[in-house]
Amino acid sequence: MRVHQWTGDLFVVLLFSGLAAGGILVAEVSFTPIRVALALPLVLLLPGYAFISALFPDAPAEDGKGLGTLERVVLSVAVSLAVVAMIAYAANFTPYGITLLPITVAVVGWTVLFALLGLVRRARHPAEGRYGVRSGVHLGAVAGLFTVQRRRPGETRGPFEPENERQLLLNVFLVFSLLALLAGGVYMGVAAPSLPNEQPHTEFYLLSENDEGELTSTDLPTDLSAGETAPITIAIENHEGETQTYTTVVYQQEVTLSDDGRTVESVDGAEELDRFETTVEDGGTEQVSYDAGPTADGDVYVWFLLYHGDVPDDPSPENADETTRLAFTG
Repeated sequence: MRVHQWTGDLFVVLLFSGLAAGGILVAEVSFTPIRVALALPLVLLLPGYAFISALFPDAPAEDGKGLGTLERVVLSVAVSLAVVAMIAYAANFTPYGITLLPITVAVVGWTVLFALLGLVRRARHPAEGRYGVRSGVHLGAVAGLFTVQRRRPGETRGPFEPENERQLLLNVFLVFSLLALLAGGVYMGVAAPSLPNEQPHTEFYLLSENDEGELTSTDLPTDLSAGETAPITIAIENHEGETQTYTTVVYQQEVTLSDDGRTVESVDGAEELDRFETTVEDGGTEQVSYDAGPTADGDVYVWFLLYHGDVPDDPSPENADETTRLAFTG
């Protein structure tokens, strides 16, 4: 077998993966048909094909045992779905979330890794037994999925060749499922908006100066009495995609804590202490200096409630868009 016969399909996988990654991430192709043409094979076929190629480097035996081109394509679609779902699930637990960048990088990385591993495994396999695309999937092989073939005792059937009417119905269901999947993928690629590079969000937190004069979140004041204040810094990071004007409400709760100090048993009083607006450009961070402290003795929570739009008539930690707090113990 010539080299191009057993390497050609995986080189195509590598080349297309590189083109798809470049078009989607680097060139940021926005023309929908081109994006669909790049994304669908990358999501629905290539990860599974590379994985199957690494697992099964050998060609089908003369008795029909093994995976031919048709079987590899069918399994590749199913495996690709599982791989992409697994990657999306894992990305959800990263700081990036389910966004375009981590999904594309992970899918391309998976595909390239197993395509290279498949080439190595084929190279180490005996030349006469290596899998390679010779004449492709012919119509007879496809027709064989929907034809019950009578075999003599001892004759081997192909992996998807039906033995009876029940297996024939399973093949029909499998093909229609794959077609529905492809149709759904095309629809999502055309009709659904592209994944954003970053999920819109706002970061809201408190800082204070340590002994070295550096801003940190670990030295916030907690031992102030009624009427005492300490300087803190309120930080707002805007990742919403456009300039935002935020309203910060300073809100105090007098609470009764459990014996271990971890649980609020009751809220004995609540009042608004202050409010102010802050405008932050997209991708920017604003730091607001503020003198914070309780106005009552005992166990007091001073909340900082952030609202993206209008503030409700009764602001509280329950209806704020973002919250953070200082806890003072009496």
